[in-house]
Amino acid sequence: MRYFTPWIVAAALLIAGCEAGETAGVENPLVSTEGTIDWSIYHTTAEAHQLLEELEARHPELVELEKIGESIYGQDLILAKVTNRETGPHAEKPAIYVDGGLHSRELTGSQVALYWMAYLLNHYGEDPRVTELLDTRTFYIHPKFNPDGSDLVLAENVFLRSTPRPVDTNEDGIPDSDPPEDLTGNGKILQMRVPDPEGRFVRDADDPRIVRERTEEDEGPFYSLMTEGVDRNGDGIINSDGLGGIDMNRNWPRNWERWHLQGGSGDFPLSEPETHAVAHFINAHRNISLILHGHTSGGFIFRLPSAMDPGEFNENDEALVIHLSDYYTEDTGRPIVPSATDPVVRRYGTLIQWAYSDHGIVGYVPEFSPPPEDWVPDYDDKGYVDEADWHRFNDEEFGGRYFYDWEPYDHPQLGEVEIGGWWRLYWGQNPPHDLLERELETQIPWYLYMAEQTPLLEVDDPVVEPVGRGEDQERFVVEVTVRNTGFLPTNVTERGLVGADPEVDDGVAEVTDRPLAPFQVARAPLVVLDVEGGEVVDGHHRRRIEHLAGESPHSAGVSEREQTVRFEVARHAPEASFEVTVYGEKGGTVRVERRSFP
Repeated sequence: MRYFTPWIVAAALLIAGCEAGETAGVENPLVSTEGTIDWSIYHTTAEAHQLLEELEARHPELVELEKIGESIYGQDLILAKVTNRETGPHAEKPAIYVDGGLHSRELTGSQVALYWMAYLLNHYGEDPRVTELLDTRTFYIHPKFNPDGSDLVLAENVFLRSTPRPVDTNEDGIPDSDPPEDLTGNGKILQMRVPDPEGRFVRDADDPRIVRERTEEDEGPFYSLMTEGVDRNGDGIINSDGLGGIDMNRNWPRNWERWHLQGGSGDFPLSEPETHAVAHFINAHRNISLILHGHTSGGFIFRLPSAMDPGEFNENDEALVIHLSDYYTEDTGRPIVPSATDPVVRRYGTLIQWAYSDHGIVGYVPEFSPPPEDWVPDYDDKGYVDEADWHRFNDEEFGGRYFYDWEPYDHPQLGEVEIGGWWRLYWGQNPPHDLLERELETQIPWYLYMAEQTPLLEVDDPVVEPVGRGEDQERFVVEVTVRNTGFLPTNVTERGLVGADPEVDDGVAEVTDRPLAPFQVARAPLVVLDVEGGEVVDGHHRRRIEHLAGESPHSAGVSEREQTVRFEVARHAPEASFEVTVYGEKGGTVRVERRSFP
């Protein structure tokens, strides 16, 4: 039996890290010489970081690892920047941010992020679609959002929602004083079957392993079910103060609320080092237009709106997020549902709401891992899958690995009980190990599709025309045409348009007293003409244009896919030259190399 104090948590994490190092050290590579990886494994943080390092070593031109912070217990938060650096630096290409593992027991999200990265790298140069994406986009991949929590789950099978920061949930003065426990020492936290005349459950007559809801015809004995544990803090309730308590997906600044309204929100927004690190990274990388925030379980996707009154969500943005996610339903048959459906009873302080409201980003929360009913056969064609089918499938396919027979246990408060049941971590919350790769593969088509939807800027060769002389100086007009060839507009969403716009007439940016106007949620493209041996004489050499539309039919606030900027330049020296840079942020940065005036 284990009593979780912060010191024991830290020790468990250290042990998990050491074990990972011993079994997955440099002398034991996780990536084969052919580039294959065993995807039937749920990787610890040490193993995940080793995978990242091996992939970086195999593809140094495509991968750069960055430590973006440390977890509450001091583990590195490692993010991979994946793009072809020969075609441009990561920060100058439209980007997609992918993560997983914010919630401790939701291990599949981390595996999807790792699998996605390996897929891109293994198919670069062989699959034209992937090659084009890595040549023109950047992928920021953060597989282990919450390394402490996921390692505790993998090492100790604990029940932990998110960060293991101690929280005194029941206010007895001792944080984490009464978590679920492994009482039998089998390394799993299972269920207790407790005799109870008023209990809701009864053993199945055909298979005593099965506990089903009682009916009026049942004569007993009856049982209550509860998670394995004891009353450690003497409050009369078993498992009354579990490990941790903060939910890092309620810890984001936009529409954050305190615990009285949103349990697990933390003491203040971004109170956790993990959320603070990711928020800082996203804020510093304005080229991100899409976020795929991997969770489990259920086999569906949460879409925007999230932490807001759904009645206030922009209708064009709602049409857009539905359009982008329709592909997933068509490809997988899985549903897409709004994260918020009620103006009051809803989540507060979620990552995708913050990213949308503060940066105009489209975000989704894929809930991987459908329930067993979706992958266990209906063996006797009765029209539905029941627990008897579960047992047959588990017995025949996995040798009974995911169910533990009920065993007697002398409980200190409840007396004689039985402990056993399904290993729920891998039977419902995450796929059984042998089915994991199939779940990972399922996500790839939609991830590829989403990556292709970003805005993508290009710039024509500038048109340079002499316009005569002024004050004994030759003058030229330089016309720069910028175009968005992507599906999404450069503002991505209508939310991205909120803020100040420059004055634009007939697609040509006019000179204004505020040439930069940088204060929109998603900043519009900035065209910079850098002149050597001369100067721009009709205004500022940095001009912010309007946002550019893409192919999307759901962007009512923008209409033109290209704009032309005119600069008048006075040449002071015969060798005068210029170069053009368009800082498109979410559409990428494009350049015209320095050239001389005619």
